Amino acid sequence: MEINGTMYRILQQEEVTFGDGTKKMKGGFVIMRDGDYPRPVAFELFGEERLSMLNGINIGVPVRVSFYAESREARNGNYYTTLRCFNIMQYVAAAATTPPPAGTPPVNVAPTYTWNPQGGTEQTQNQPPEMLPHENDLPWDDDNTPF
Repeated sequence: MEINGTMYRILQQEEVTFGDGTKKMKGGFVIMRDGDYPRPVAFELFGEERLSMLNGINIGVPVRVSFYAESREARNGNYYTTLRCFNIMQYVAAAATTPPPAGTPPVNVAPTYTWNPQGGTEQTQNQPPEMLPHENDLPWDDDNTPF
């Protein structure tokens, strides 16, 4: 499976010992998922070679993560799921289309928003006031009858 998002946090690395006595380094990271409702998604990495994939990837850069989900049953009967990353790469968003020819009137577009972890979303594109949501943007007429 693959998911796109923005690198949000790189988790602390630690050494773990398995039941057979082998030791491996374990680490992880969290991305903020792309889309209308961004949510954090945490991934695990096992082994030095997988942990090295995080080298050169900084907080705030867009990434594409390839992963698989692994579930296990605990002694109490509950199931726990871990997302194991096997590839992570930085990506560049698609380039904007070419600008319209000179003299073409501007087209009003809806505002775009970005994720701000401290305060939800913030507007990133200036729009005229008439393009912003209004209190009276409900799907019925002024006399409260649906369209």
